[in-house]
Amino acid sequence: MVDRARACWAAAACAGAAALSPPLAAIAQPISVAKPIVAPLAATPLAAPAALPRDALLDGFAPLPDSGVAWPAPVAATAGDAAAGATGDSRYTVDVQGIGPTVRLTRFRELSALWLARNAPANLAQLNRRAVEDRDLIFQLLRADGHYDGSVETVIVPPSRAAAPTTIVFKVDAGPLYHFGAIDLASRDPGLAARALGLKSGDAVDAAAVAAAQAALPLRLADAGYPFATIGAPDIAIDHAARTATLVQAIDPGRRAVFGRVRFAAGVARPPFDDAHLGLLARLRGGERYNAADLEDLRRALIQTGLIGSARIVPTPVTVAADGSQVVDLVVTIEPAPYRTVSGQLGYSSGQGFRAEATWQHRNFVQPEGAVTVRGVGAEREQLIGGEFRRRNFRKRDVTLIGRASVRAEQQDAYDARTLTLSASIERETNLIWQKKWTYSLGVELTASSERDFSLPGNAFNTFVIAALPGFLTYDGSDNLLDPQRGFRLTGRASPELSYQSSVFTYVKLQVEGSYYRPFGRTVVAVRGHAGTIVGADRGTIAPTRRFYAGGGGSVRGFAYQQVGPKAADGSPQGGSAVIDASFEVRTRFAAFGNDIGIVPFVDVGQVARGTAPTLDGLKVGVGLGLRYFTSFGPVRIDVATPLNPGSNDPRVAFYVSIGQAF
Repeated sequence: MVDRARACWAAAACAGAAALSPPLAAIAQPISVAKPIVAPLAATPLAAPAALPRDALLDGFAPLPDSGVAWPAPVAATAGDAAAGATGDSRYTVDVQGIGPTVRLTRFRELSALWLARNAPANLAQLNRRAVEDRDLIFQLLRADGHYDGSVETVIVPPSRAAAPTTIVFKVDAGPLYHFGAIDLASRDPGLAARALGLKSGDAVDAAAVAAAQAALPLRLADAGYPFATIGAPDIAIDHAARTATLVQAIDPGRRAVFGRVRFAAGVARPPFDDAHLGLLARLRGGERYNAADLEDLRRALIQTGLIGSARIVPTPVTVAADGSQVVDLVVTIEPAPYRTVSGQLGYSSGQGFRAEATWQHRNFVQPEGAVTVRGVGAEREQLIGGEFRRRNFRKRDVTLIGRASVRAEQQDAYDARTLTLSASIERETNLIWQKKWTYSLGVELTASSERDFSLPGNAFNTFVIAALPGFLTYDGSDNLLDPQRGFRLTGRASPELSYQSSVFTYVKLQVEGSYYRPFGRTVVAVRGHAGTIVGADRGTIAPTRRFYAGGGGSVRGFAYQQVGPKAADGSPQGGSAVIDASFEVRTRFAAFGNDIGIVPFVDVGQVARGTAPTLDGLKVGVGLGLRYFTSFGPVRIDVATPLNPGSNDPRVAFYVSIGQAF
């Protein structure tokens, strides 16, 4: 026997869209004298089950066809009826046997009239009504998973004693699983339509899979270059004798589309940049095949500028090309975001003391995307005022032009310095939306600095004028920018520098750093290594601010900043021409007190050498324990560390607070 019905998969729902897949009972009504008929659902999606009364869910069922088959009544013992009627309301339990997968049982409990009211007493009439409703629900669940020939026996077991609850038992036989025997797509390009639909002969008649395929069909066609497809409603016939189904659907992909222009909508007032820069943000060119993924990429790029709060991109047909393809413009409508930001930070570290920082920024001071930032720092060991001009997406997407100027004073253990710096660079940036595999920076820097080296006799100020060409290249093979779980990173840095202090001399500052991450369940083992050298000049002639130092949150935790490495007779750090340091962490993550947190034991080692070759002699070792509090934007890090072989100026305990993992 074959039954046929038409369904709108975009609107179908099985007793609550939040809990169930759209049932195939809404598609076909089998006629059978052996099984009760399950009513189809209305085509309007329902809200989450928890938000709807049970009666409202039942009202969503369409009228039953006139099959002449009556619903079987639940089986109940006569003595139990009498007992229930005599005692009035009683408590009960619900037992579902043979319903199948755990997810099906979970869905039943989310919608079951009996289960949802199980903690409230009920009389026999209420139990019978709810049992009928729940039996219907089980049939809907079976059909949603492709079981069209199942059976359900309902038994109400009376209490064995006065205080015991009544037991309602559902004995379920799911029956055989139905499969699609044929997929018949009426289309001028049946191969394209079949690939876009993603269903094939032999697949189970699973409502969730069919609904997902129908929902994804327009996007898949758009990804294939057909954004204006006409898609008919699916027509599904169930053959109970063969236990198969046939799907018939008309799919007209329309004209194949190519990209035209990218432009702001006519009604957009004061856009943050012009159409030419908008086109630069799009990873597409006129004449390329239409791809829906490019629209989402452009939308995210617009949000990433920080100038746009939300964006809507509408493909708009404009003309037909000579080859018959449809030329499509992308018309962008936006809601602007605030351009200006004022921010401040307060902090404290055991090595650097209190720190306050304030920043003012205008992200579109010079169009397009020319951000100006003014920054001031007041701390116990540092004072700074500086400005930065940053033009993002400069001539090419993800490339940034940066110019900086700052005046800075530092009072560190190794030196006292007053520095004026001018610099410019061009960089390829990474960010949380698009984590790049390769990033780079190439720049030029001019520095004039008056510095006093505390490790030299007399502590006199010397003036250095330095010109440098700093650059770096990074490969990021990790899976997350702020909280990597697997993969590795590798960075190389080089800075050829020309320095003048009484005479002119040159040197090259070289560094390499790598990190590796390996997961073991919810635990991640992380390892980092860093080495650097300065070639071409003696350590004593290089400006103190340009030497290598170690110790602190960025290298060997537990030791104060600059306290790892060679020192003068009075204990002043001298810095060095070579450095090596490494870290090992075991990052364990778990849920506690309703939050996602982590515990991180770690070991750091490092040393600074006077010569140009890094050395392992006299390695300093710090150990500690970290706490991680995981948020939507990354982990908050709190580390407490102690040095195992401290010097006279090293603290017993040091702590560090920041956003993101240590490396």
